[in-house]
Amino acid sequence: MPQPTVEYWPLTQDQRDIVELVSRFAADEIRPRGRAVDEADTESPVDVFEKAATIGITDFMLPEKFGGGGYTDVFTQCLVQEALCWGDPGIGNFVCSNGFFADPLLALGSEDQKERWLRPLTGPTPLFTALATTEPGSGSDAASIVTRAERVDGGYAITGQKAWISNAGLADQYVVFAKTDTTLRSRGVTAFLMEKDTPGMTFGEPMKKMGQRAIVCREVFLDHAFVPEENRLGEEGQGFSGLMETFDVSRVVLAAAATGAARAAYEYALAYARERTQFGKPIIEHQAVAFRLADMATRIESAWLMTLHAARRLDAGENVNGLAAMAKLQASETAMFVTHAAVQTLGGWGYSREYPVEQWMRDVKLEEIEEGTSDIMRLVISRNL
Repeated sequence: MPQPTVEYWPLTQDQRDIVELVSRFAADEIRPRGRAVDEADTESPVDVFEKAATIGITDFMLPEKFGGGGYTDVFTQCLVQEALCWGDPGIGNFVCSNGFFADPLLALGSEDQKERWLRPLTGPTPLFTALATTEPGSGSDAASIVTRAERVDGGYAITGQKAWISNAGLADQYVVFAKTDTTLRSRGVTAFLMEKDTPGMTFGEPMKKMGQRAIVCREVFLDHAFVPEENRLGEEGQGFSGLMETFDVSRVVLAAAATGAARAAYEYALAYARERTQFGKPIIEHQAVAFRLADMATRIESAWLMTLHAARRLDAGENVNGLAAMAKLQASETAMFVTHAAVQTLGGWGYSREYPVEQWMRDVKLEEIEEGTSDIMRLVISRNL
């Protein structure tokens, strides 16, 4: 779609510069690697992450006082995530994955904890991180986790099992959610900072996934893994509230990621429709194809505006629990619709791995699931009516 000459939300020069930077990186470094990473299945493109780190993309969202780029506002994070995921949804999310670890740390951590755990994520050689919430029997219902954190001398012994943990095994640092009081639901959840070499922490084999294979997921097994008290985030029982606060941010950012992937699929289908001829004319001149492309463009514009609106209100300090869910719901379902429509527009070639749209369709399905399924998003919205 053509870029507007008048911006609904005017950008600063710094914002223009970083969007230009990440857009070039997405085109030159991410898009060309998408198919190979998908075919590799369970190998994260660490080299792409390292290249991104050298130019400040992996830490752009972290506070400047801890060595980050200082773009802590959600609006700018959305601009960046949309551009990166235009290149490839999985690689784009992988490149900025340290931001998901940082959110609960920024929400609950002390200044000393932030300095100790955020500083290593900045600069040209950052560490990898992971956020461990999901369990085999607990996905969107984070209050029902059963991993236990028992008080012991000097700290806690954590026992339990986490599933579908992005970057598990690769990550050096983890935020792990466990229950310090198993008789309570949300009020019993506490967050802890852990290192990869903690005795009692082990990892399963890479999990085979439908899409976004750039982010390798594993199970995490915790067998009386000791965490010193100084590594607890906030007070006991504050973990769930901190997690919900970070969900509002992550859902809006993931909405931007989904919109970027949808834009990529739309642009690819549009170019194909202009070049491909059927029955003696370009297929874009066939009404069914033209109308499909019109629906794709309309939904993308709607999702993007809703995402940026939620980001602006979040940055203004408003309660956007319902609006963040709306943005994620609209953007993720738009991405699924648009990638499906792109495959349909390309016909048999869309079904072929020779073209990227079939991969993007598999990739964006995750956006309807992670950080709360579409059903959960509708539940959150209904509770905020």
